[in-house]
Amino acid sequence: MARHEGQVIFVPFTAPGEKVKILLTEVHKTYARGRLLEVLEPSPDRVVPPCFLFAQCGGCATQHLAYPAEVRAKVAQIESALKRIGKIENPVIRPALTGPDYGYRNRITVHNQEGRIGFLGTDGRTLVDVPRCLLAADDVNQKLAVLRERPRPRPHYSIRADEVRGEAFYQSNRPLGKLLQEQVASAVPEGVQSVLEGYAGTGFFSGPLSRRGIRVVAVESSAASVSAFQREAPQAELLQGRFEDQFDEGLAKLGQGRSFCLINPPRGGLSPDARRLLDRPLPFEGILYLSCDPPALARDLRGWANHWKPEWFQPIDLFPRTAHVECLVLLRSSSLSPSHSPQRAGGS
Repeated sequence: MARHEGQVIFVPFTAPGEKVKILLTEVHKTYARGRLLEVLEPSPDRVVPPCFLFAQCGGCATQHLAYPAEVRAKVAQIESALKRIGKIENPVIRPALTGPDYGYRNRITVHNQEGRIGFLGTDGRTLVDVPRCLLAADDVNQKLAVLRERPRPRPHYSIRADEVRGEAFYQSNRPLGKLLQEQVASAVPEGVQSVLEGYAGTGFFSGPLSRRGIRVVAVESSAASVSAFQREAPQAELLQGRFEDQFDEGLAKLGQGRSFCLINPPRGGLSPDARRLLDRPLPFEGILYLSCDPPALARDLRGWANHWKPEWFQPIDLFPRTAHVECLVLLRSSSLSPSHSPQRAGGS
């Protein structure tokens, strides 16, 4: 991102601090978009992209950056959204959790055009023939190679590792999955007796929490997730339906005692109805919100500012070499009693 004569200019495949020559491709009143023509003064963080398709294929955005620089940029993106959109003056942001920046994905979605298999290009339209994806795990790439040899007449394929079953949603970062589970589970304090989990998916978090002896009431709208949830979290109770529709029933099922809420909504964040449900005093000691879109997270938190205050933010880079980043936030009730001190949240 650059600034010039009052305009913000977005230029892909550049790095902070660089001097570049660009061609403006879109010009609007307050912003513009440009295409990189030449790097005149490169950033010390610029590296040679390992993939020969980088900047053509739309799957990656940051292979030209050293990985630590990418992580710093993503943490800065989270902080900017929290301050600018969420109006949070001094967010407590923990060091980012990271893993391998290549070979981490346990599933990819590819497209088929007349027997050519690959990803859409950076223009969002052109198919780029991809013989191997550097973000995918070796076993996923092996399945990609088989598909390329014998493509079937379908426009799209979801290529999944053996542990990713059916059409339900699974966390795609294989190396960081266990660490993410532990991070969420450890943020629920000892002594909490029940958890209401929204957008529970396949029981990725419900399973570890229920194995701790916590009563978990989970809400998930996808019918494809039910069998996987029952396998991963057999001790938890699943309410099938929208979080907004099942919230009151789930709340009633928690019973007495200390409780927490855990939500992991899709990229767009919470719906207006879901935001209204949480924008009030509730019997939860805290809310854990796992977000994959910093602006949506900041918007939701601003709407709850009268009732819920963020204690800390934990960036988690589940999608290295892309523009996406996850963030876990612990929220405490504004009326939290002194006996429930922030230190009891756990995690690191």
